[in-house]
Amino acid sequence: MAGIRGIVDGPGFVALPNTLWDAAQHPTPSGPHWQQGVTWTDWCGGADTTYADECIAVTGTGGAAPAAPPLEPTAAGGVDRGATAFTVFAAFDCSLIGLPDVDQAAEALARSEAFQVSRAFWSGQAGGQATVWPHLAADSALDDPQGIRLQTAADTVLGAADDAAVVVGRLDQALAEQYGGEGVVHVPVAALATLKARSLIRKDDDEPGVLRTPGGHRIVAAAGYSGTGPDGSAPAAGAVWLYATGALFGFRSDVAVRDFPGTFDRATNTIHKMASRTYLFGWECAHLAALMTLGVPA
Repeated sequence: MAGIRGIVDGPGFVALPNTLWDAAQHPTPSGPHWQQGVTWTDWCGGADTTYADECIAVTGTGGAAPAAPPLEPTAAGGVDRGATAFTVFAAFDCSLIGLPDVDQAAEALARSEAFQVSRAFWSGQAGGQATVWPHLAADSALDDPQGIRLQTAADTVLGAADDAAVVVGRLDQALAEQYGGEGVVHVPVAALATLKARSLIRKDDDEPGVLRTPGGHRIVAAAGYSGTGPDGSAPAAGAVWLYATGALFGFRSDVAVRDFPGTFDRATNTIHKMASRTYLFGWECAHLAALMTLGVPA
Protein backbone atom coordinates (compact mmCIF):
# COMPACT_ATOMS: atom_id res chain seq x y z
CA MET A 1 0.00 0.00 0.00
CA ALA A 2 1.35 3.41 -0.92
CA GLY A 3 2.43 5.75 1.89
CA ILE A 4 4.44 8.89 2.31
CA ARG A 5 7.60 7.17 1.10
CA GLY A 6 8.31 6.64 -2.57
CA ILE A 7 7.82 3.19 -4.09
CA VAL A 8 10.92 1.67 -5.69
CA ASP A 9 11.98 -1.71 -7.03
CA GLY A 10 13.72 -3.91 -4.49
CA PRO A 11 16.99 -5.74 -5.15
CA GLY A 12 17.02 -8.31 -7.90
CA PHE A 13 17.02 -11.95 -6.86
CA VAL A 14 20.20 -13.88 -7.77
CA ALA A 15 19.92 -17.67 -7.64
CA LEU A 16 22.69 -19.69 -6.02
CA PRO A 17 24.96 -21.65 -8.40
CA ASN A 18 25.45 -25.43 -8.63
CA THR A 19 21.81 -26.38 -8.27
CA LEU A 20 20.41 -29.84 -8.94
CA TRP A 21 18.83 -28.67 -12.19
CA ASP A 22 22.15 -27.18 -13.33
CA ALA A 23 23.93 -30.51 -12.86
CA ALA A 24 21.36 -32.59 -14.76
CA GLN A 25 21.29 -33.33 -18.47
CA HIS A 26 18.13 -32.01 -20.12
CA PRO A 27 16.95 -34.36 -22.87
CA THR A 28 14.18 -33.02 -25.08
CA PRO A 29 10.85 -34.65 -24.13
CA SER A 30 8.59 -35.92 -26.89
CA GLY A 31 5.59 -34.40 -25.13
CA PRO A 32 4.12 -33.79 -21.67
CA HIS A 33 3.75 -37.50 -20.85
CA TRP A 34 6.96 -37.52 -18.79
CA GLN A 35 4.90 -35.91 -16.02
CA GLN A 36 3.24 -39.30 -15.54
CA GLY A 37 6.67 -40.87 -14.96
CA VAL A 38 9.34 -42.29 -17.26
CA THR A 39 11.17 -45.59 -17.80
CA TRP A 40 14.61 -46.25 -19.25
CA THR A 41 17.19 -49.05 -19.31
CA ASP A 42 20.52 -48.81 -17.51
CA TRP A 43 23.43 -50.84 -18.89
CA CYS A 44 25.78 -51.16 -15.97
CA GLY A 45 28.68 -53.50 -15.42
CA GLY A 46 29.47 -56.57 -17.50
CA ALA A 47 32.97 -55.51 -18.60
CA ASP A 48 35.97 -57.76 -17.99
CA THR A 49 39.36 -58.69 -19.49
CA THR A 50 40.45 -61.74 -21.47
CA TYR A 51 43.18 -62.85 -23.85
CA ALA A 52 42.99 -63.68 -27.50
CA ASP A 53 44.97 -66.93 -27.75
CA GLU A 54 44.94 -69.84 -25.34
CA CYS A 55 48.25 -71.10 -26.81
CA ILE A 56 50.40 -68.76 -24.75
CA ALA A 57 54.03 -69.79 -24.16
CA VAL A 58 55.07 -69.77 -20.51
CA THR A 59 58.77 -69.20 -19.88
CA GLY A 60 60.80 -70.23 -16.86
CA THR A 61 60.52 -73.37 -14.81
CA GLY A 62 57.40 -74.78 -13.27
CA GLY A 63 55.13 -72.66 -15.44
CA ALA A 64 51.75 -73.92 -16.54
CA ALA A 65 49.77 -72.91 -19.59
CA PRO A 66 46.77 -70.69 -18.72
CA ALA A 67 43.27 -72.04 -18.98
CA ALA A 68 41.26 -71.39 -22.10
CA PRO A 69 39.60 -67.97 -22.20
CA PRO A 70 35.90 -67.89 -21.33
CA LEU A 71 33.68 -68.66 -24.32
CA GLU A 72 30.87 -66.35 -23.15
CA PRO A 73 31.82 -63.04 -21.54
CA THR A 74 29.81 -61.69 -18.64
CA ALA A 75 26.83 -59.76 -19.95
CA ALA A 76 26.11 -56.18 -18.93
CA GLY A 77 23.15 -55.94 -16.62
CA GLY A 78 20.27 -54.22 -18.37
CA VAL A 79 17.98 -52.92 -15.63
CA ASP A 80 14.67 -51.21 -16.33
CA ARG A 81 14.58 -48.06 -14.21
CA GLY A 82 11.76 -45.64 -13.55
CA ALA A 83 11.26 -42.17 -12.11
CA THR A 84 8.25 -40.22 -10.87
CA ALA A 85 7.44 -36.53 -11.15
CA PHE A 86 6.70 -34.03 -8.40
CA THR A 87 5.51 -30.43 -8.32
CA VAL A 88 6.81 -27.41 -6.44
CA PHE A 89 4.62 -24.37 -5.89
CA ALA A 90 4.53 -20.92 -4.36
CA ALA A 91 1.45 -18.95 -3.34
CA PHE A 92 1.38 -15.18 -3.75
CA ASP A 93 -0.96 -12.20 -3.91
CA CYS A 94 -1.08 -10.90 -7.45
CA SER A 95 -1.82 -7.31 -8.33
CA LEU A 96 -4.36 -7.01 -11.13
CA ILE A 97 -2.46 -3.99 -12.42
CA GLY A 98 1.17 -4.16 -13.46
CA LEU A 99 3.30 -7.18 -14.31
CA PRO A 100 1.83 -10.13 -16.22
CA ASP A 101 0.90 -13.17 -14.14
CA VAL A 102 3.76 -15.27 -15.45
CA ASP A 103 6.35 -12.66 -14.38
CA GLN A 104 4.96 -12.47 -10.87
CA ALA A 105 4.69 -16.25 -10.72
CA ALA A 106 8.32 -16.69 -11.77
CA GLU A 107 9.39 -14.19 -9.12
CA ALA A 108 7.38 -16.00 -6.45
CA LEU A 109 8.84 -19.40 -7.38
CA ALA A 110 12.42 -18.17 -7.73
CA ARG A 111 12.81 -17.55 -4.02
CA SER A 112 12.24 -21.16 -2.94
CA GLU A 113 12.10 -23.37 -6.05
CA ALA A 114 15.67 -24.70 -5.96
CA PHE A 115 15.42 -25.43 -2.23
CA GLN A 116 12.14 -27.33 -2.55
CA VAL A 117 13.34 -29.32 -5.59
CA SER A 118 16.57 -30.46 -3.94
CA ARG A 119 14.86 -31.24 -0.63
CA ALA A 120 12.38 -33.53 -2.40
CA PHE A 121 15.16 -35.20 -4.40
CA TRP A 122 17.19 -35.84 -1.24
CA SER A 123 14.37 -37.08 1.01
CA GLY A 124 11.82 -38.52 -1.43
CA GLN A 125 9.08 -36.49 0.25
CA ALA A 126 6.59 -34.30 -1.61
CA GLY A 127 3.53 -32.93 0.14
CA GLY A 128 4.47 -34.91 3.23
CA GLN A 129 4.33 -38.24 1.38
CA ALA A 130 7.04 -40.58 0.06
CA THR A 131 6.32 -40.21 -3.64
CA VAL A 132 9.57 -38.97 -5.22
CA TRP A 133 11.53 -41.78 -6.86
CA PRO A 134 14.41 -42.14 -7.19
CA HIS A 135 15.81 -40.10 -4.30
CA LEU A 136 19.15 -40.00 -2.53
CA ALA A 137 18.50 -40.87 1.13
CA ALA A 138 17.28 -44.45 0.68
CA ASP A 139 18.37 -47.74 2.27
CA SER A 140 16.05 -50.13 0.43
CA ALA A 141 15.09 -50.82 -3.17
CA LEU A 142 11.59 -50.40 -4.57
CA ASP A 143 10.07 -51.94 -7.70
CA ASP A 144 6.70 -51.05 -9.19
CA PRO A 145 4.13 -53.79 -9.98
CA GLN A 146 5.70 -54.24 -13.45
CA GLY A 147 9.12 -54.95 -11.94
CA ILE A 148 10.61 -51.58 -12.93
CA ARG A 149 13.17 -50.37 -10.40
CA LEU A 150 12.00 -47.01 -9.03
CA GLN A 151 14.47 -46.82 -6.16
CA THR A 152 17.89 -48.25 -5.39
CA ALA A 153 19.42 -48.65 -1.94
CA ALA A 154 22.46 -46.46 -1.37
CA ASP A 155 25.70 -48.43 -1.21
CA THR A 156 27.36 -47.12 1.95
CA VAL A 157 31.09 -46.91 1.27
CA LEU A 158 31.80 -45.26 4.65
CA GLY A 159 29.29 -45.71 7.46
CA ALA A 160 31.43 -44.21 10.23
CA ALA A 161 32.26 -40.51 10.04
CA ASP A 162 35.65 -39.98 8.48
CA ASP A 163 37.89 -37.18 7.24
CA ALA A 164 36.72 -35.25 4.18
CA ALA A 165 39.70 -36.34 2.07
CA VAL A 166 39.01 -40.00 2.84
CA VAL A 167 35.30 -39.62 2.05
CA VAL A 168 35.76 -37.81 -1.27
CA GLY A 169 38.51 -40.23 -2.28
CA ARG A 170 36.32 -43.23 -1.54
CA LEU A 171 33.39 -41.76 -3.49
CA ASP A 172 35.65 -40.91 -6.45
CA GLN A 173 37.04 -44.46 -6.40
CA ALA A 174 33.64 -46.12 -6.10
CA LEU A 175 32.24 -44.05 -8.98
CA ALA A 176 35.23 -45.01 -11.12
CA GLU A 177 34.69 -48.71 -10.36
CA GLN A 178 30.90 -48.90 -10.49
CA TYR A 179 30.12 -46.32 -13.16
CA GLY A 180 33.24 -45.34 -15.08
CA GLY A 181 31.84 -42.07 -16.38
CA GLU A 182 31.36 -38.57 -15.03
CA GLY A 183 29.19 -38.87 -11.95
CA VAL A 184 27.68 -36.40 -9.51
CA VAL A 185 28.59 -35.94 -5.85
CA HIS A 186 25.73 -34.47 -3.81
CA VAL A 187 26.97 -32.25 -0.97
CA PRO A 188 25.03 -30.35 1.71
CA VAL A 189 25.93 -26.66 1.70
CA ALA A 190 27.31 -27.03 5.23
CA ALA A 191 30.05 -29.32 3.86
CA LEU A 192 31.37 -26.88 1.26
CA ALA A 193 33.63 -24.99 3.64
CA THR A 194 35.23 -28.22 4.84
CA LEU A 195 35.85 -29.42 1.30
CA LYS A 196 37.22 -26.03 0.27
CA ALA A 197 39.54 -25.86 3.28
CA ARG A 198 40.95 -29.26 2.35
CA SER A 199 41.40 -28.27 -1.34
CA LEU A 200 38.95 -31.01 -2.34
CA ILE A 201 36.98 -28.74 -4.67
CA ARG A 202 38.30 -27.41 -7.95
CA LYS A 203 36.68 -25.10 -10.46
CA ASP A 204 36.14 -26.40 -13.97
CA ASP A 205 38.29 -24.43 -16.41
CA ASP A 206 35.92 -25.14 -19.31
CA GLU A 207 32.63 -24.55 -17.48
CA PRO A 208 32.73 -21.42 -15.32
CA GLY A 209 30.99 -21.84 -12.00
CA VAL A 210 31.01 -25.66 -12.09
CA LEU A 211 32.69 -27.40 -9.15
CA ARG A 212 34.39 -30.78 -9.36
CA THR A 213 36.01 -33.35 -7.11
CA PRO A 214 39.68 -34.30 -7.59
CA GLY A 215 38.43 -37.28 -9.60
CA GLY A 216 36.54 -35.03 -12.04
CA HIS A 217 32.98 -35.68 -10.87
CA ARG A 218 30.57 -32.78 -10.69
CA ILE A 219 29.61 -31.40 -7.28
CA VAL A 220 26.05 -30.34 -6.51
CA ALA A 221 25.74 -28.24 -3.36
CA ALA A 222 21.97 -27.77 -3.22
CA ALA A 223 20.19 -25.66 -0.63
CA GLY A 224 17.69 -28.39 0.27
CA TYR A 225 20.25 -31.15 0.86
CA SER A 226 19.80 -31.91 4.55
CA GLY A 227 22.71 -34.30 5.22
CA THR A 228 20.55 -37.16 6.54
CA GLY A 229 21.58 -40.79 6.15
CA PRO A 230 20.15 -43.54 3.93
CA ASP A 231 17.68 -44.51 6.68
CA GLY A 232 16.50 -40.88 6.92
CA SER A 233 18.07 -40.22 10.31
CA ALA A 234 20.15 -37.14 11.08
CA PRO A 235 23.85 -37.79 11.73
CA ALA A 236 25.59 -36.83 14.95
CA ALA A 237 26.60 -33.21 15.37
CA GLY A 238 29.66 -32.35 13.31
CA ALA A 239 28.97 -34.83 10.49
CA VAL A 240 26.93 -34.95 7.28
CA TRP A 241 26.15 -37.60 4.71
CA LEU A 242 27.29 -37.20 1.11
CA TYR A 243 25.84 -39.14 -1.82
CA ALA A 244 27.15 -39.88 -5.28
CA THR A 245 25.30 -41.05 -8.38
CA GLY A 246 25.91 -41.70 -12.03
CA ALA A 247 24.96 -39.02 -14.55
CA LEU A 248 21.71 -37.18 -13.83
CA PHE A 249 18.94 -36.25 -16.23
CA GLY A 250 15.88 -34.14 -15.58
CA PHE A 251 12.71 -32.70 -17.05
CA ARG A 252 10.76 -29.68 -15.89
CA SER A 253 7.59 -28.01 -17.08
CA ASP A 254 6.86 -24.37 -17.73
CA VAL A 255 5.56 -22.32 -14.84
CA ALA A 256 1.80 -22.74 -14.46
CA VAL A 257 -0.39 -20.15 -12.74
CA ARG A 258 -3.68 -20.85 -11.01
CA ASP A 259 -5.87 -18.17 -9.44
CA PHE A 260 -8.51 -18.36 -6.72
CA PRO A 261 -11.36 -16.00 -7.72
CA GLY A 262 -12.94 -16.05 -4.26
CA THR A 263 -9.84 -14.42 -2.75
CA PHE A 264 -10.13 -11.07 -4.55
CA ASP A 265 -9.34 -8.24 -2.10
CA ARG A 266 -10.92 -4.96 -3.16
CA ALA A 267 -8.93 -2.96 -0.62
CA THR A 268 -5.59 -3.90 -2.18
CA ASN A 269 -6.84 -4.86 -5.64
CA THR A 270 -5.08 -8.26 -5.40
CA ILE A 271 -6.09 -11.87 -5.86
CA HIS A 272 -4.53 -14.98 -4.35
CA LYS A 273 -2.68 -17.12 -6.92
CA MET A 274 -0.39 -20.13 -7.04
CA ALA A 275 2.60 -20.68 -9.31
CA SER A 276 3.82 -24.24 -9.84
CA ARG A 277 6.28 -26.25 -11.88
CA THR A 278 6.70 -30.02 -12.25
CA TYR A 279 10.06 -31.78 -12.12
CA LEU A 280 11.43 -35.28 -12.68
CA PHE A 281 14.96 -36.58 -12.09
CA GLY A 282 16.75 -39.88 -12.64
CA TRP A 283 20.31 -41.17 -12.68
CA GLU A 284 22.43 -43.99 -14.05
CA CYS A 285 23.85 -47.00 -12.22
CA ALA A 286 25.78 -45.93 -9.13
CA HIS A 287 24.14 -44.83 -5.86
CA LEU A 288 26.68 -44.31 -3.08
CA ALA A 289 26.69 -42.84 0.42
CA ALA A 290 29.43 -41.81 2.86
CA LEU A 291 29.48 -40.05 6.24
CA MET A 292 31.86 -37.10 6.46
CA THR A 293 33.25 -35.21 9.45
CA LEU A 294 32.89 -31.44 9.22
CA GLY A 295 35.72 -29.04 10.03
CA VAL A 296 39.44 -29.06 9.47
CA PRO A 297 41.42 -31.52 11.61
CA ALA A 298 44.24 -30.15 13.73
